Amino acid sequence: MLKQGAFLAGLLSLVATSTSRPASAQPRARGASDRPMTEAWPVSRSWDTAAEAEYGRWVQTLGRAVESHRCRTLAACLDSPAINPLYAPGRRSTFRADCADVPYILRAFFSWRRKLPFVHTAAVRGERPTRDGRYALTNRPTATRRWSDYATPRRLLHDLGSTVHSGFFRMRPELDDSDTYPVRVDRRAIHPGTAFYDPDGHVLVVYEVRPDGEVRLIDGHPGGSFTARRFSALLTLGSSWQGGGFRNFRPVLLRRGAVIRPHNTELPDFDPMVQHDPARWVVRGRRLGYHDWVRVRLGAPLPPLPTAAAR
Repeated sequence: MLKQGAFLAGLLSLVATSTSRPASAQPRARGASDRPMTEAWPVSRSWDTAAEAEYGRWVQTLGRAVESHRCRTLAACLDSPAINPLYAPGRRSTFRADCADVPYILRAFFSWRRKLPFVHTAAVRGERPTRDGRYALTNRPTATRRWSDYATPRRLLHDLGSTVHSGFFRMRPELDDSDTYPVRVDRRAIHPGTAFYDPDGHVLVVYEVRPDGEVRLIDGHPGGSFTARRFSALLTLGSSWQGGGFRNFRPVLLRRGAVIRPHNTELPDFDPMVQHDPARWVVRGRRLGYHDWVRVRLGAPLPPLPTAAAR
C-alpha cells in the first residue's frame, strides 16, 4: 500500500509540474483592445472640427516618430507609450498594415480611443473589375461596417489590416457614400490626417505641412514597414474618375441617435475638380505643374521670374 501511495503521489506531482508554467511564461493579461465593444467603445459624440484638429495633432506626433526612426511599423508606433499619446495597455497589436491600411487603422484607432463613431467600406465593385477592385475603372462601395459590428477593438483593427486595399480610394468624386472625398488645396483642407491616393496603387497619409509648403507623408509598405517621405512628382495624380489626389475622411455624425455621413455638398472642403484641372493651377498669373502648384498653395513663395539678363 505504501508503494502504491507513493506511486500515486508521484504521478500527481508529475501532472501538476507538466501543466503549470512559471510566472514569466503566463500569457499577458487581456487589455483594453480585448474588451467587448459595448464596454471598450461607447460612442457619445460626433466627428467635429475639434475632433479633426485633435486627430491631426495625433497623426503628426506619430509621423514625426516615424521620421526620426523611433518606430518602423504602425503596430510598433501604436504599441509604444513613449510614442503614442493614446496608447492602450494590453497585448501587442497583431495586425499588419501596408499602404492602404494605414489611413484606415489610424482613423479607427483614434475613433476608438476618443469614443467617436467609425464607419468603413467593407467591399467594393467597379467596371471591368480586377480580382479585388484595386485597379477597376471605377469603384463604389457595396457594403459597409460600423465599429459596433465587431466584437472588440482588436478584431476591428485586425480585420482592417486584411480587408482594406487601395481600391477603396479608387472612387469617382461625385460619390456620396465613399469613405473619403477629394478636397480643395489649401491649409484648411490639407493637413495631418489627409490621405493621398496615387492610382498606380499607393496610398499615403499627410503628417505635416511645413511653413514652406512642403508636405510630409507616412508611407506604409507591403511588408508592413513604415517610413516618412516628401510629397513630390514621384507620386502620380491620375484622373478624377480614378479618385487620385488628396482626400479627407468623411466625418461620421450622431444625429438623434442615428449614425450618418454627410453628403459632399455638406462638406466645406469638398472640391471634385481643382486637383484635376490644369487651368486652375495658376498662381499670380503663372501656370505651374501640379506638384509645384500644391506646394505654392500650401505656403511656398513663388520663385521669381527670370530676368532678361538671365534669359
